[in-house]
Amino acid sequence: MIINPYSFGSAAGYNPLTTAWIAATGETDTNILNALNTFEAGLISNSLTGKFNALYPFVGGTSGKHAFNFIDTAQFQLSFVGGWTHSSGGALPNGTNAHADTTLVPLTTLSLNNTHLSVYTRTNTNVGVDIGVGQSVPTRNMFLATRLGGSALATINQINNSSVVTADSLGHFVGSRTGATTIDLYKNGSSILASTEVSNILPSVSIYLGARRYNSTLDNRAARQLAFATIGSGLTAGEISTLYTLIQTMQTSLSRNV
Repeated sequence: MIINPYSFGSAAGYNPLTTAWIAATGETDTNILNALNTFEAGLISNSLTGKFNALYPFVGGTSGKHAFNFIDTAQFQLSFVGGWTHSSGGALPNGTNAHADTTLVPLTTLSLNNTHLSVYTRTNTNVGVDIGVGQSVPTRNMFLATRLGGSALATINQINNSSVVTADSLGHFVGSRTGATTIDLYKNGSSILASTEVSNILPSVSIYLGARRYNSTLDNRAARQLAFATIGSGLTAGEISTLYTLIQTMQTSLSRNV
């Protein structure tokens, strides 16, 4: 589908979410703004906008701009803690003391059997969790690791991990739960795992980026550059494929695709 990036636009030529993001960040780089606007037009055309509670495009090159949730700049702004490097390529945690709090609490915001996490990473490493949260007593887990111990892990509201061997941690990974026994893991738009792990309970503390929040501490810190991250409703195979195409088009236009 060929999309006119201005077909849904405001008087200024940009779609509503892009317009709001500009107002929040003060960004003036037209390459970034056109990339975001084209991405938003794709979400609208494919009825995907409502699938996200939080969406972080990590464009603009500063912590202030990287913090904003593109879906709603007034909600779920990131608080960066520890050593982060912010650049045109995205946000890079140092793997030792860095994390970012989304303030999004699954129990009050998401649905047990209709939830996804996704990240786009530009670094190939074999350590750490890219996004997530865990609790004990009772066990509650919601996290995504693009590569940890040689495997990608998508553990969405369950006790046991769903994992599959992967050669690298580069690109767009999605963990999506669409039923009580239906969880899928996708890499760059293609399925790499279909799991039947049973859902149990939603975490009651907020999701972190760059590490896994576990109870009141952190573990599995990652040192992978994030160039996109999303949290929201469960996504189907077709929706994940479309989302990857839209994200990769944006990354390519910004010369940071992998």
